[in-house]
Amino acid sequence: MLIKKILFLPLIFCLLLCAGCNNDPTDADSDRHTVITDSIGRQVSLPQTVTKVAVANRYNMEIIKSLGVLDRVVGVDYGIYQDQAAYGEFFSKEQVIGKSQNDLNYEKIIELQPQLLILTGNGAWQDAAKKLEPFGIRVIVMDAYYTSAFEHTYTLAGQIFQQEAKAAAFISYFQDKLQYIRTALKNVPKKTVYYEYRNRGTTTIPGDYFFEMLEYAHADNIFRDAKSTEINIEAVVQQNPDAIVKVGAAGVDPKYIPPTAADFLQRHQELVERPGWTAIKAVQNDKILLLSQYAHGGASKLVGTMYIAKFLYPEYLPDLHPEQVFKDWVTKYQHLDYRPGHTDPPFALTD
Repeated sequence: MLIKKILFLPLIFCLLLCAGCNNDPTDADSDRHTVITDSIGRQVSLPQTVTKVAVANRYNMEIIKSLGVLDRVVGVDYGIYQDQAAYGEFFSKEQVIGKSQNDLNYEKIIELQPQLLILTGNGAWQDAAKKLEPFGIRVIVMDAYYTSAFEHTYTLAGQIFQQEAKAAAFISYFQDKLQYIRTALKNVPKKTVYYEYRNRGTTTIPGDYFFEMLEYAHADNIFRDAKSTEINIEAVVQQNPDAIVKVGAAGVDPKYIPPTAADFLQRHQELVERPGWTAIKAVQNDKILLLSQYAHGGASKLVGTMYIAKFLYPEYLPDLHPEQVFKDWVTKYQHLDYRPGHTDPPFALTD
């Protein structure tokens, strides 16, 4: 640890000298700044033109990509880098700035010299702001996790990258569909749902990242009053939900490449073969929706909302086509080829 600190000191000294010579690296092209309010209410002064950023968290990355400014990203965390099918042509291992937003490599960030580091609210933003301030690198909290913050997050991203019109069009695309769901289901009784994220017994409760995805889909979360996201799976039998929604699987990272049919079959069998679960209505009626982590998370989980709403209430939502929404998200906003197969049961583009 002592050797590492000794090696790090010359790097800091040299970069501080450079920062001192240029006064502020973000001011190289212009001394004009704009003040934005980030996702946790911090007011941050930014250079008017942002051309170099480092990003942690793939939700944030997907927002940036949807605005067409991927070329301004000079560093990413490992969670983004590991999805080589989606980002392999854009980022090298030398651009990885840490394992996650809570495990950052500050030497690498300083070496890459971005104007901004974009983190989530549960990331190490306080530590990062303190350590990077001497180098003129500002820290922005952009919380793309939360579905209810979708509009604010995209508006914020539009301000940062001067892409306000694109952000507004994107917001309108999804708000129209949310309004359709709200209107069509206004007087429809809610169906009870057990939601599980990756690991057995990991669910969602108010304040958790996934809770609002179910709320927007008009689902009655059976554990909305639970105190923890970790529950005893026997309680699911007692609650006897109408439907089960599971996202991802234990030990599987989010991937643009969809799971195989065998993957989905294994995940389905693991659910229905749990002790006592054959007595659950959802299992008896085969009302089980499996989603990949990639598909559910698009647009702050609004893509997941579309799938869940259509799965629960197909007869009330004839004009909602979640697979088409997913295709639009992937092709128009992520600039990737459309790859079906991220859900089980599968959805056609016209469903």
